[in-house]
Amino acid sequence: MITVFLFVLGLIVGSFLNVVALRYNSGTSIGGRSFCFVCKKRLRFWELVPVVSFVGLGGRCSECKTGISYQYPLVELITGLVFVSVFYALLPLLKMGNGIFLFLYVLAIAIYSIYIVIGIYDLRHKIIPDGLVYATLLMAFVFRLSIGGVWIDWLAGPILFAFFALIWLISRGRAMGFGDAKLALSIGIFLGGAMGFSAFVLAFWIGTAVTLLYMAGKHIHMRLFKRAKPLTMKTEVPFAPFLIIGALGALVFHLDLFHVLSFI
Repeated sequence: MITVFLFVLGLIVGSFLNVVALRYNSGTSIGGRSFCFVCKKRLRFWELVPVVSFVGLGGRCSECKTGISYQYPLVELITGLVFVSVFYALLPLLKMGNGIFLFLYVLAIAIYSIYIVIGIYDLRHKIIPDGLVYATLLMAFVFRLSIGGVWIDWLAGPILFAFFALIWLISRGRAMGFGDAKLALSIGIFLGGAMGFSAFVLAFWIGTAVTLLYMAGKHIHMRLFKRAKPLTMKTEVPFAPFLIIGALGALVFHLDLFHVLSFI
């Protein structure tokens, strides 16, 4: 029942995250009623049920019949899975007490929820909003302060930040954005040494694999966010989504790819 409850809660939160990602810095109020971006029709309650409404409407607006982006159900499903997987990944912290565990869990899913918004925003606009990443930095620091850790756990964030910032500096922003460095700082502080460095490796592995597969597939088109142009070696590819996927994978599987723990 806990799994089902968290998954459904994640679907609901995921629906809200879609709104935040699409309206953030757009001049549209995040708290306003949902509407079709094409015909401006205000959506009724039965059109706002996560995943179910998308399937029931056949992926199209009930008024103008414009296709609805697959981003909506996909983000909802991903958020539901995040809510469940993070809960079980943090279960070892239950020894700290039920109250503290609940606090840490809420803090962790708040961080990952903002990460999801950052990932969507970076995919759409190729930029990471400072307001969002600074919020995760604050929460990551509170999380790290709450669970403690050895010296490498505290230094993981600054080390990852320095690495990405150096790439940004040397390439003059062409190879890596400075926002990625700030996001890496947040992930390093949040996950600590072992999982933070593992998230970094996973991000590069997944990013490289996805990019190469996409470049190899001549007839592949992304309908998740908007029609994508063919990728080339000079195409700017948002890296934040891969960092976020790496951060989730490292936490869920408690990865230590650099064997950091064996050296402490």
